[in-house]
Amino acid sequence: MRLEPTDEQDFLRSSVRGVVDREAPSGTVRRWAFEEGPGEAEAIAVRQGWSGIGLDEELGGQGGGMMELAILAEELGRGAVPADRLYAGLLAALLLTELPDSGELVGQLAAGEPAAALGVQATRMVDRSGSDLALCLGALGAERVVLVDESGAVSLAPLAAQERAHVDRTRSFAAVTVCGEGERLGSLPAGGLLRAAERAAVLVAADALGAMQRMLDMTVEYVADRRQFGVPVGSFQAVSHQAAQMLVDVEATRSAVLYAAWALDAGERDASRHAWIAKAAAAEAGIRIADRALFLHGAIGYTWEHDLQLVFKRAKSDAWLFGTASAYQDRLADELALV
Repeated sequence: MRLEPTDEQDFLRSSVRGVVDREAPSGTVRRWAFEEGPGEAEAIAVRQGWSGIGLDEELGGQGGGMMELAILAEELGRGAVPADRLYAGLLAALLLTELPDSGELVGQLAAGEPAAALGVQATRMVDRSGSDLALCLGALGAERVVLVDESGAVSLAPLAAQERAHVDRTRSFAAVTVCGEGERLGSLPAGGLLRAAERAAVLVAADALGAMQRMLDMTVEYVADRRQFGVPVGSFQAVSHQAAQMLVDVEATRSAVLYAAWALDAGERDASRHAWIAKAAAAEAGIRIADRALFLHGAIGYTWEHDLQLVFKRAKSDAWLFGTASAYQDRLADELALV
């Protein structure tokens, strides 16, 4: 099967990439990550309408589906742009579309208002309603948190958030205290929570894919310019084999992510299986590519001044965000009755 992007999807990719290259070059990302915080990055996302991608136009969104969200995440990951507040709002809005009377709240999230973040632990996809969250994605700046209990009941509660520092400074995590019982919004239909987990897995896998592609591009450029014994180091067989293996990992991950996004949009019966495959593949390949990129850059890759650190850390944090590769491989084993 060959998946070809539509003209609209090609336009979306070029548009997002243009904005990232113009308004979020590496120097600006460094300033956001290490000095100012992600506020300006979040403002750019709202200004560009990215907070409404994947949401129906009648709800105030921009339309599109998981393919469009994967394109957006890939380009943001490529630039290591701080986007966790955007991701948290999108995931919360998509989950709320499963409820019949949440149009107003979905519209607020589509407009980029700091109305709510999805209350899930960054290391897993589901937390019990009313519990405190030690590491919640994108909760800083949110006014309320959307909680889902084990029965599928959804509630909206005020929150108090305290920033949690992380080695990947392009990420935004907070320790969240849920303040009070909150407002009961309804219950998810059958499969609603599963669909939320599928979307989160593919979104993070696409973000990792963008970081992987950027590390490959940076490495190829570096080994072509760096000379030793009078020739580019990229002409050495050992170096070229390492770079070729990076390319294989990138393209294999791209296939897994695109197919999973398509399967979710098409409502394929085995869509969840492909979402787990995409996340597991991106997690493992992202770590391999990050380590190879660092190795092939040599000593300069270890310096604070080099931009490799931004995407290196992004790929590493994507590898465990919402679950490690082994967690998704266990899901596959359970689904395929391998254990």
